[in-house]
Amino acid sequence: MHLKYGVAALLLGSLFFGCHLGPKYVPPAVEAPAEWKGGSQQASPTPAVPIPCLDFWWEVFDDAPLNYLEQQAIENNPNLTVAIERVIQARAMAGVKKADLFPQITLNPLFSDTGELFQLQLPPGFDIPGVSAGKTVYRIHQFEYSLPLNLSYELDLWGKLRGQYQSARQNAQSLEFAYYSSLLSLTSDVASSYYQLRSLDAQIDLYQATIEAFSGTYYTVKSRFDKGLTNYLDLLNATLQITNAQAGLEDLKRQRAQQEDALAVLIGAPASTFSLEHNPLFSAPPSIPAGIPSAILSRRPDIAQAERSMASEHALIGVAYASFLPSITLTEAFGFISPVIKKFLEAPSRYWLLGANAAQSVSDGGRNVFNLEGTKAAYRESVAAYQQSVLVAFREVEDALNGLEMQYTQSTYLALSVETAEKGFELSLNRYKNGLTNYLDVMDSQRSQLAAKTSYTQLQGVRFLSTIQLIKALGGGWEG
Repeated sequence: MHLKYGVAALLLGSLFFGCHLGPKYVPPAVEAPAEWKGGSQQASPTPAVPIPCLDFWWEVFDDAPLNYLEQQAIENNPNLTVAIERVIQARAMAGVKKADLFPQITLNPLFSDTGELFQLQLPPGFDIPGVSAGKTVYRIHQFEYSLPLNLSYELDLWGKLRGQYQSARQNAQSLEFAYYSSLLSLTSDVASSYYQLRSLDAQIDLYQATIEAFSGTYYTVKSRFDKGLTNYLDLLNATLQITNAQAGLEDLKRQRAQQEDALAVLIGAPASTFSLEHNPLFSAPPSIPAGIPSAILSRRPDIAQAERSMASEHALIGVAYASFLPSITLTEAFGFISPVIKKFLEAPSRYWLLGANAAQSVSDGGRNVFNLEGTKAAYRESVAAYQQSVLVAFREVEDALNGLEMQYTQSTYLALSVETAEKGFELSLNRYKNGLTNYLDVMDSQRSQLAAKTSYTQLQGVRFLSTIQLIKALGGGWEG
């Protein structure tokens, strides 16, 4: 009975008081800028352990069709399902590693009926009743009934099993953040694709209006040609303006169809059955508030994923250290074993086993040393990957802030260009009607007007895309 108490004490001690080998995990510090270069945005230090927080960030655009598309994408996108299933798999594997921390108990009922040929050889003078000396061959028939309850438990004295479990658990957390990263990328792609499509709708409206304007100019030229006031080349150039604009319109329709198909894939719908109503984009994107802290980057799921991967690799260093030390496994079994079924569960058939096994590597050709070196290198690699993720995050925010600031200024200048081009076209057309200039001036002014309006319309869409990129770079919005 004393042995049983000793086994129980060792078991409890390994569960609660096992030591941990290797260095303590401390996430590397990250230097945060005092302010963003893109405008007067203030910055503050980034926390060491990031915690992502994804909200329905797209609602900042107050766009009902976009809200519907985002919901459809979250519910139906296959890639998002893949990311979820990977999280479930990783959690299950962590559960498998956690199970190693506890005793493994199995019940192994057994019935065996063995028949074999058996040779018995007795030396001369050895007397057994009914058995003669010399070689005697018998046919033996043996029965065995057993009901053993087996217990096996490896003492985690050095933290090897706990380190493996911690690594698996942190890897599962890493994949959970990878899911959030996939979710942020998906919703950003849906919003970007949606506003690109709306931008194309605005450009389609622009080209349709331009074709009407070119047609009006054509009839003006034809009227002058019919009266002999201009030459046939002007009429051909007026026709060329219309056909070029019509070709451009068809190209825009092609781009819209492809963008619509791409959006269908994002929301998990067949491209052949998905369509979106014509909805031109003419408004400006929501404004960015001042004073975005750099600490908001802590909610970026890719940074959180990199940090959890780093923690997972660090836990394996302790496991590698533990491989140098002996492992101790306890075994215990009790139950009943009998060759006769009538006495199978009676007291004389009781059976028990207590044992302990220790294993220590004496010579492994340097396996444990190389394993430790490789584990440390993997951890250093994950540290560098984490630091790179943070650097990329700062760069993406700076790019988005700079882009939005400069695009706003660019939009102001393009609005003036559109106004100037319209006045130039009106002036050149009036001069042409009065015979004060040739048609080439009208063509140039029309082209300039179309180019300015196209650039302005495209820029409005680009500003929406830059806003989405900033939201994505900040981990899902600018609210802390």
